Amino acid sequence: APQHQAEDVVTVASRFKQRYECRLPPAAVGPPPGPPRDPRLYNGSGVAELLRPMGTAPCLLKTKDWWTYEFCYGRHIQQYHLEDSEIKGDILVLGYYQSAFDWDDETAKASKQHQLRRYHSQSYVNGSRCDLTGRAREAEVRFLCEEGAGDYIARVDEPQSCSYVLTVHTTRICHHPFLRPSPGLAPQPIRCQPALSPAQYVQYVRAQVSDTKRKVEEISEELRTLDTRLWSDRDSEPHSQPPE
Repeated sequence: APQHQAEDVVTVASRFKQRYECRLPPAAVGPPPGPPRDPRLYNGSGVAELLRPMGTAPCLLKTKDWWTYEFCYGRHIQQYHLEDSEIKGDILVLGYYQSAFDWDDETAKASKQHQLRRYHSQSYVNGSRCDLTGRAREAEVRFLCEEGAGDYIARVDEPQSCSYVLTVHTTRICHHPFLRPSPGLAPQPIRCQPALSPAQYVQYVRAQVSDTKRKVEEISEELRTLDTRLWSDRDSEPHSQPPE
């Protein structure tokens, strides 16, 4: 009859096709420790209100290779080359502010993605014309919580030609339940044992006992051989003669 496996046990196979049953730690099966954080109980400021002060703060800058990226919250994103703190050459607009993700829209298709990845986003469109695509440049800005940090551009990516993703880290949104980071958990051990039938398990135990007995006998034989050799060397040493 088939056996039902416990929820905290998974079966894995080694590169040699040997199957093992591994027991997962409680933290990997049950809910994380501590009181649940229900977003419905949150009565603080919304995401847009938490970020609004960035509108009057200085624009954020990040230099990556040749280019410097300038992000002005709620206004625009620009790209240019700096030399001795002066702009050299053309200024490319990566987009003007269009919209922000609406956390109150329960039917938003991306709501689960935003909640799972814990970021807020804004869209910037109608930037400078792209020579490669012939279309206007556009960008998405993603805001992630970082405790104890100011506002800064953590990275700039271009997953498609003239389509950009700016990742901004800020402490302003860390109190919002949708955006605060998940509690970190220390690594937990996973214990595994060979997945064997009862008959195979008996053979496995006997093999382990036999192997242990064989090793003990080998060690004992080595000790006897060493002891015999020591006594043989001692007997073969010349005896010193007393002086006449």
